[in-house]
Amino acid sequence: MSRVSLTLAALLSLLPGVSTLAQSAYPDASTSPLSIANERARSYPGSALTVRQTLTSGSNYRRWVVSYQSDGLRINALLTVPDGTPPAGGWPAIVFNHGYIPPEQYRTAERYVAYQDAFARAGFVTLKSDYRGHGSSQGEALGGYYDPGYTADVLNAAASLRKDSRVNPGRLGM
Repeated sequence: MSRVSLTLAALLSLLPGVSTLAQSAYPDASTSPLSIANERARSYPGSALTVRQTLTSGSNYRRWVVSYQSDGLRINALLTVPDGTPPAGGWPAIVFNHGYIPPEQYRTAERYVAYQDAFARAGFVTLKSDYRGHGSSQGEALGGYYDPGYTADVLNAAASLRKDSRVNPGRLGM
């Protein structure tokens, strides 16, 4: 049995039109701002979730547009919280990372709502964060590739959700 190992640059070379850019920008994948080592070296403090807008409730959960801080920017997110008394330790929670949606088409409280609805009905808090420059979140949308800002935004979303007293910080997934 042989072992296969791909560097980030080799993996990106499989995508049409990306290999030249990736290899010229970061010939050694470990120097990329998106390398695991660089991302681990950063701090993701998050902040308290601030309610910006109360939305229509679901069948057994409530919904809000909230915001949190990421790299000094206000990032908005759609928060769902089950009704009732949280279990001991708090509700389990999911940071729901959406796929790439062009910034001019993205709306915080649209798309993926059925998924968040299902998770909330099953007893999970969910937080679907915008990416910087999407919806009414601050910052510039630099695209889905090569921008460590989106990574910082979702890791700060996780840190912010862990601070919420309704959430069990030990039962948080992404």
